[in-house]
Amino acid sequence: MKRSLALSLALAATAIAVAARPSHHVDSEVDAVTVFLDRAMVERVAQVTLAAGESTIVLPELPANLWDHSLQVSGTGPPGTTVLEVQSRNRFVTAEPSPEIRRLEETLLELSRRRDGLSDERAAFEHERDVLQKINTAATTVPDEGSTTRPFDEWRELLQFNADETRRIQDALRDVSVRTADLQREITAAERQLNEARGRIPGQRAVKQVEVRVATPTEGPVALTVSYTVPGANWTPTYRARLDSATRRVALDYQAQVTNRTGEAWSNVALTLSTARPSAGGSAPVPLPWIVEQAQNYTKDGGRAPRPALAVMAESDQAYATAAPLMANRMEVAQASVETGLTSASFNVAAPATIPADGTNHRVSITTLELPAGLRHDTTPKYNPGAFLTAKVTNDSAYPLLAGSLAAFVDGAFIANSHLNRTMAHEEFELALGVDDAVKTERTLVNRFVEKTGLTNSGTRVTYEYVVTLKNHQAGPITIQLSEPLPVSRHEKIIVKVLDPNERQIGGSDDNSAFKRDEQGILTWTGSLAPGAERTLPLKFSIEHPNDLNVVGIE
Repeated sequence: MKRSLALSLALAATAIAVAARPSHHVDSEVDAVTVFLDRAMVERVAQVTLAAGESTIVLPELPANLWDHSLQVSGTGPPGTTVLEVQSRNRFVTAEPSPEIRRLEETLLELSRRRDGLSDERAAFEHERDVLQKINTAATTVPDEGSTTRPFDEWRELLQFNADETRRIQDALRDVSVRTADLQREITAAERQLNEARGRIPGQRAVKQVEVRVATPTEGPVALTVSYTVPGANWTPTYRARLDSATRRVALDYQAQVTNRTGEAWSNVALTLSTARPSAGGSAPVPLPWIVEQAQNYTKDGGRAPRPALAVMAESDQAYATAAPLMANRMEVAQASVETGLTSASFNVAAPATIPADGTNHRVSITTLELPAGLRHDTTPKYNPGAFLTAKVTNDSAYPLLAGSLAAFVDGAFIANSHLNRTMAHEEFELALGVDDAVKTERTLVNRFVEKTGLTNSGTRVTYEYVVTLKNHQAGPITIQLSEPLPVSRHEKIIVKVLDPNERQIGGSDDNSAFKRDEQGILTWTGSLAPGAERTLPLKFSIEHPNDLNVVGIE
């Protein structure tokens, strides 16, 4: 009995203490955001003055999709202030009082009024057209016998009036249609933004409420920082490469396209872009045995019937996805600072950023790198007679360059869209800068002859002779690399011989020979051409095979 009474008194005291604990609903604002390749970590700050004792700080409207396990709380307060407990819970509130939602609703209402006005305007023109048709019908009806005949000039004036009015009305209706289509696109965009802001529940929006229980020994101000991770955000790199051919330097504008679909807008925040990939997990995949064995299938009587081939079973690793010309007085670009960690890098954007939660791409400048470039022209005239300019660049900065789209400019002129592969600091990469029309290439078939081989004419040899001509119309010297695919035999009875250049002229990948040929049969020649110079390169090779062998690949 005494134990029950004591327990009841303890529970009652606890309930009174909880009821007496003050609760403070405070406003918070996003102070800093770190955007990863597939998510974002958000830091919110809130300030409140607390009395001595235990208090609960309530942050009422945080994103509903924040990950509870990512919640972290820190802050400052009177000496001895302690965070006792952190809780989060889902709530639903009416999808209204947000200023952003009200603005979008008012915008949508105004657009709807304009659409109604265009609809009325269309109806008025269509009514005018109907009246004109009735007037025209009445005026052109053949008169009854005995009626006075309308003079010819009146008929002409009537037809002219009808043509002019019809043309005016049709032009007006076409104009209304164009304006209606443009307005409908604006309405669709506004509806999409409004739905994004309201959330997925009509009339309601889900939010997360975070409650932080704090104990303070004395009264004083408390500054609270709450960080959490949310999906729906990402950033992708994008580049502009501007080559100055005179100085042979590339200005590489490194930018990021940031997308925010988290449900909360980021206004004037400290923005960090991270190359880390949290979705890749914390450890490498566990290797599984790779078994190669003879495949077995079973006959009706239960015995095994061997197949003619081997079945190979393998567990593959999972692949994780991850302008203007250079001028002396060019406007400076704010530089993001880079922090390189053991496994990733972070770019701290210099200026505060504002990125609404509308799901559109917002471009943020990371840095502009000025890098020396070595220029080379590449040509494969068998497939394309153009000479493609390539810049070989070394990333001598501390910035890792992630894979992304690249727009290339040469001396201020846009050349082509291409792609930059992932490049770490101090690593080389190549920029494709499009066709240079000042360098001409021509591949001509000089001769192709077929002859019989062997004592009994049992074989056939086909010999090809080509000439490749290279011309430099640039004002300065160039380096050019010619690539020519030569045939490769995949059968012991098919014999391919390269006759010109001869074997002594063709070197391996590790020597300085002008001609090289790889295991795929690709012959390359690298050399230089002075301004106005022309170079002719002969190519001659043969393919020999038995007549009774069906051969494919001979042109």
